[in-house]
Amino acid sequence: MSAAVQQQLCQRNQIAAYIDGELETAEVQLLESHLAVCAECRKELRAHQLFISELDAALSKRDNLTVPSNFSRVVAARASSDMSGVRSSAEHRKAFIFIVVLASTAFGLLGSSASEFVLVVVQRGIAKVWAVIGFVWSASYDALASIVVIGRVMSRKFVVEPRRVVLSLIVLAGAIFLLSRLLSKYRRMGATD
Repeated sequence: MSAAVQQQLCQRNQIAAYIDGELETAEVQLLESHLAVCAECRKELRAHQLFISELDAALSKRDNLTVPSNFSRVVAARASSDMSGVRSSAEHRKAFIFIVVLASTAFGLLGSSASEFVLVVVQRGIAKVWAVIGFVWSASYDALASIVVIGRVMSRKFVVEPRRVVLSLIVLAGAIFLLSRLLSKYRRMGATD
């Protein structure tokens, strides 16, 4: 028989099923006839049988270990109370280093084309975050500058004419009230600009 035909007939996954008794009668007869002519499969069968024998021998040994009567309670108490290292800074540092190493390894294994794609995505993300930070900074700066300008104008008015402070505050409150009414009416009318 040629080696190619012999290789096709050898079904090594059938040997484990044969040892476990999971094959049908026809399959058992076919495998036994094949084992009669194939030395490689007989060798594989012997290796499986030896492994099963060693496994049975190892599992059948009875080592009579004496276990204390409160063993399960002691283990449960130690497991619930021993939280050392769970939230320590050294543990966090080790986890961070492990993540960085894994990310670097993954980045290196992706190759140059995938690396370029990842870099583009990261650059776009950083650009968007930077744009949001710039917007918040600009809005905060403009609001603060407006408050400073209004404060200076109001303080000069108060310093120059201290008698009219109350009247100026009433006018300011009225202006704010009218502005809020105007804005709410504008929104109710459905203007989108």
